[in-house]
Amino acid sequence: MTLQNNLLRPSLTPTVFLLVSALVGSSTAFVQAEGPSSLHSFLNERYSDSEGRAGLCDVYTPQGDPPKNGFATVIVIHGGAWMSGSKWVIQSYSRFLAQHGYAAVTINYRLAPEYPFPTQVDDVRQAALWVKQNSGRFHFDVDRLGLFGYSAGGHLSLMVSSLQDESAAAKLASSHWPADDSRWGQLPTFRAACVGGPPCDFRDLPLDNTTLAFFFGGSRREKPSAYEAASPIAYVSKDDPPVHIIHGESDLLVPIQTSVAFREAMQKAGASCGLTRLPDQGHAMAFLNPKTREEMRAFFDRTLTLPTK
Repeated sequence: MTLQNNLLRPSLTPTVFLLVSALVGSSTAFVQAEGPSSLHSFLNERYSDSEGRAGLCDVYTPQGDPPKNGFATVIVIHGGAWMSGSKWVIQSYSRFLAQHGYAAVTINYRLAPEYPFPTQVDDVRQAALWVKQNSGRFHFDVDRLGLFGYSAGGHLSLMVSSLQDESAAAKLASSHWPADDSRWGQLPTFRAACVGGPPCDFRDLPLDNTTLAFFFGGSRREKPSAYEAASPIAYVSKDDPPVHIIHGESDLLVPIQTSVAFREAMQKAGASCGLTRLPDQGHAMAFLNPKTREEMRAFFDRTLTLPTK
């Protein structure tokens, strides 16, 4: 599929995500309506040795005793065109998950252009390792591990979930980790990924378009391998974990066609992928739409819940 030329237009992207940041307080109020005692929060935990706030995460867990094997756990990844945003922008989703029985880990990650692709993918991997290493402390069930991300966070979620069954060469093309890094053998397996408004394919962008040069380090003519390596659709296979996409039909920033094409590729490969279309919703409003939260929860209820005996 071909991404439209206005995808993540630099003049538009910061405006959209500043709007999301400003409005997300209203969505936070929505999930807090159940009362502040309905969850536990552990803020600014350090999941990596990245300087400053980039290596921080927030943990939200349900109130009460954990299940015998721990809580199903979701890593939650913010958007912002890979160059802005923070865990605060998407914390309402994490609180919502914790209020409905899940542990949620909301992460910051290093931002472009100071840190171009694939730094952000490695940060998600590092967060997954941290979850595994801290499973006892927070009662994470690493056998029931999922991903949720919106926009750029959705892209990163699909990258990590789609790549986990790929060849070493494919993984190394989307990482700064060396081939002999012991972390490769320690990564937990993601069982499900729910994403909103995700860019899925950069392979057909015009060769000399510099819209995403801040992220890739140059145009597609200059950095063809990066644009290829950063396209989740290139890694679709029958062994991918279940995916559910939520996308506004009026999204002009990341057109819904990218999600339609990803779903078709998943179905053709024999993998499970659903798509919820939100009529008359653009990029920011789909993020704030309560249906997005409900669809996310329903998907994880289907894919991460322990089977009844």
